[in-house]
Formats: sequence, C-alpha cells, structure tokens
Amino acid sequence: MISIDRALLRQLLFIERPWEVREYRLDLRQRRCDVWVSQEPADRGWFGRGRKSVAPTDAVVWQHLALGAVRFHLHVALPVGFETRGLNWMGEPGMPFSRALAARVFALFNEGLSVQSVCSLLDLSLQDVWRYRYALDTGRTGAGQPSAAAERAVAPAAAPAVADDSAVPDVTDPIWLRVLDGDMSLDIKVLSLKLMLTRLRSQLDLIHDDEVRMLKLKELHRYFVKNERVLNHELAQLRLDGAA
Repeated sequence: MISIDRALLRQLLFIERPWEVREYRLDLRQRRCDVWVSQEPADRGWFGRGRKSVAPTDAVVWQHLALGAVRFHLHVALPVGFETRGLNWMGEPGMPFSRALAARVFALFNEGLSVQSVCSLLDLSLQDVWRYRYALDTGRTGAGQPSAAAERAVAPAAAPAVADDSAVPDVTDPIWLRVLDGDMSLDIKVLSLKLMLTRLRSQLDLIHDDEVRMLKLKELHRYFVKNERVLNHELAQLRLDGAA
C-alpha cells in the first residue's frame, strides 16, 4: 500500500493552516483519493484541558483539482456558519467542485465545450457537471474569483474564430447584449435561433454574475459564427441596426 505524508498532501492540495489532513484513502485502481480535512484542535490548557469548546460542524464534500491521473475528493468538517469565500480548495455551498476546479470547468464552458466534452477532458462525472451547469444557468452560483494560483491552472477563454469576410459582428460589439436583453427586436426565421434566444433570455433574468452573463453572450455569438450561412436575414438586421 502506498503511504503519503499527510503534511505533504496538505501542501500539494494547497490547504492552508489552521486546516489539516486528518485521514486519506487512496484507491489507485479507481484513480481516486478521498481526503478528510478539519481544523487543527484548539490550544490545550493545563492538564490537557481544552480552552475552547469544539464548534459543531457539517460534513461537506467537494471534488478538487486532480494530481496526475488521481481525482481528489475533499471531505471537510466545516464549522457551522463558516464562510468559505477566498479558499480555493473549498467550494460554494451545495456545489460539487472546489473553486479551483469550478474555475477550470467554467473556462472550458467559456470556450464553447459541451458538458460531455468537459466530462471527458477533466474526467468528471456527468451528473456533477450538469449540476454545476444548471447552477450557472439558474443564477445559483457565479463564475467565482479564483486566486492567481487557480487562474494559472486555467487556460484563457478565447472567442470563436471569425473569418475576415464574416458578416457576424465581433463578440465585443454591444449589439449582442441588446439582442440578449431584448432591447433589439429581431425578426427571426430560423426556429433553432428563436428557441435559443428564448432560453438565454429566461436564464439571463436569473443571472447576476457578470462573467456568467458574458458566457451567455458568447454562446449566442458562437451560434451565429457556426450558422452564418443560414442567418442572412437575421444578420442583415444586425448590420442595419449597427449602422444606424
């Protein structure tokens, strides 16, 4: 059986004090390591008596960034009411991923990858990725603000390539936000675009995180880039409105 120093494991997972690794279980066949994390005990007083009573905790589980081919699941004894914000190895309440892993998943969504592709690339369960995606679409969670260390682990999101002679406005053109917000009324002949706009607008009503709203804007722009040949009627209206 492979043995890992718990202090080294804490450092590899970027878990800061006063948190420590209490226990771990490594299953190389399943390429999974479960790690139990809790706060260090309070300083002991005379004769080993604790100075403070132990606060009640909730057991929370988040999947964290993988190390090599091994997926890490953190079981955290979280004090009731503890604020996890700013700790990238922890996640949002009710979410399946740590902030560091969620930032990586969000970056792939931002590049236009499907749920299935994200699962394949990061070796994540379909159920967890759908759960995270649903939380984004319904405004239950935002993109988050990963630390510099987490940002270095995430590839920058790129806008879809647009040909030089394309009639599709650039993704930075404010006209896309006007279309999404409903400020510009489009006469739409393509049913799939009509259905997509209905879905995106209903989601936008629930989303207040700017990065997630930008994700939706890029999704609309990407649709126009991929389907430009059948959207001449709609693109003509965008060009006319932009020239006004």
